Parts: sequence; C-alpha cells; structure tokens
Amino acid sequence: MKSVANALLYNGIWFVAVSRAAEGDMWSGPLTMACFVVVHLLWTPRPERQRELVFLLAAGSVGSAVDSLLHGAGFIAYPTSHAVWTAGIVPPWITCLWVGFATMPRFSLAWLTRLPWPVAAGFGAVGGGLAFFAGTRLGAIEAGMGPWTYGALAVEYAVLTPLLVFGHRGLRSAQRPKARPPEAEASA
Repeated sequence: MKSVANALLYNGIWFVAVSRAAEGDMWSGPLTMACFVVVHLLWTPRPERQRELVFLLAAGSVGSAVDSLLHGAGFIAYPTSHAVWTAGIVPPWITCLWVGFATMPRFSLAWLTRLPWPVAAGFGAVGGGLAFFAGTRLGAIEAGMGPWTYGALAVEYAVLTPLLVFGHRGLRSAQRPKARPPEAEASA
C-alpha cells in the first residue's frame, strides 16, 4: 500500500511543482514536497529516519548539481525562473523533485533492486526523458540543445537512477542489526 501511495503522491507533487513553476511559482513544489518528505519519514522505521533524511538531502544535492552542470552548459533552460537561476544554478523546484525521487527506492521503486543494474539504468534513461518531455509540454523547462538535451538526460538518469536505487539498498542493509553468531547465542 505504501508503494502505491508513494508513487501517487510523488507524481502528484511532481505535477504541482512543474505546473506551478511554469507559471513562475518556484516555491509551491518545494513546500508541497517538504510535507511529502515528512510523511515519507513517518512511514520509515524510526531507527532509519536520520539516515533516510541524509540520503534524501544527498540525492537532492547530487541531482541538482548534475542538473546545474547541464543547465550551465546550455542543455536545459528554465524559461519562467528568476534571473538568479539563469546563471547555471537550478531553481528550487528541481531540487525538490530530486529529493522526492529519492523517496521512491524505499517503496515504489524497491522492485528495481531485485533486477540487474542495467535494467535500472534503462528505466532511468527512459523515465527521466519522459518526465523532462512532460515538463517541456507544461512550459516549465526547455531543451536548450534539442535532441542533444535528451541524450544528455538519458546519460544522467541512466547513471543516477541505479545509484539511487542500489545506494538506498546499501543504506538499508547497513541499518539492519547484525545477526549474532550461533555460538554467541548458546553462551548467552
């Protein structure tokens, strides 16, 4: 149930963030995403919440940094964003989308961890491009270099999606308590 709710909430908030950004509102997406992150952390087992929050913030930072590089190189443009975000730095709604995307490996994209990493890479390459295309249709973002933009985005998401999915799997396995050896159980 949490997997379905996670997917529906993320996609709904994606739409709010992107459609409001197309109207010049840079903050509705981040504020809505902040509420979603609180819900996500409440769904996360208490002992794992701090690491989960660090994971979400790290994913937001890395995704934003890569998008900033693509923006600075002219691959991506944000036509309705304030001038401060035209200097190669992504607007806040982009960062919020990366943070939200990072919630998905715990619930709705957990199935990808059971598959080989090339599947996650292909999923990211196609899904990232489709999301970007939808953002262009809504008017929040532009492909500054036409088809080359989609190629760059395919590479970006083909790398970052498996990193998020399998990085989260590693985070979760590091959080599990270590099993005591059988001889320790017998002597206890």
